[in-house]
Amino acid sequence: MKKNQKFRLPFCGLLTFVVAVVLLMIGGVIGQHLPKASHETVTEATISASLAEIGELSTEKYTYTGLYKLTQGEIPLITQKGFSMVYTANFKAGIKVKDVKVKVEQDKVTVTLPAAKILSAAIDPSSIKFYDQKAALFNWSQKEDVTKAEKAALKRAQAAAIKAGILTSAQKSAKKLVKQLLKGQLGNRQLVVLQE
Repeated sequence: MKKNQKFRLPFCGLLTFVVAVVLLMIGGVIGQHLPKASHETVTEATISASLAEIGELSTEKYTYTGLYKLTQGEIPLITQKGFSMVYTANFKAGIKVKDVKVKVEQDKVTVTLPAAKILSAAIDPSSIKFYDQKAALFNWSQKEDVTKAEKAALKRAQAAAIKAGILTSAQKSAKKLVKQLLKGQLGNRQLVVLQE
């Protein structure tokens, strides 16, 4: 009877030791796959720096094709000149990230976005076509006329782009993009994105 007890004790001790080692190994493997708590400090400077890398956040594009008519002077062939110009203008709208305001609190981060603006506006030179050209003997400066027509046409096209809602769409898109960019960088803090 004593011989059997001596044999069981070392076997039970060895079995307990093996089970403990296996449990420690499993715990280690599980621990490696669990999400790690972020030790990085969330500050206004760190968030501003991660946003500043973007520079400009261009979120919307708009293309406008229009017709611009120019007529100057009163006497046909003598002082009256003009033309019709078909053109395509391209616009990009968004926000300037340097104007974003960040406020970090213990439980939330508030990001205030500036109002969306037209970031670029240009007439595509290859799209310009002239029709109904009328020349005048005493009123001739075609290069200057075309430059004036392009400026006026671009101004008209930009007004149409704004009326069509490019700035509103750009503002909404900027809000979504900022949320995506900062996702996972704030620890347990809530992200609140406001608009000026």
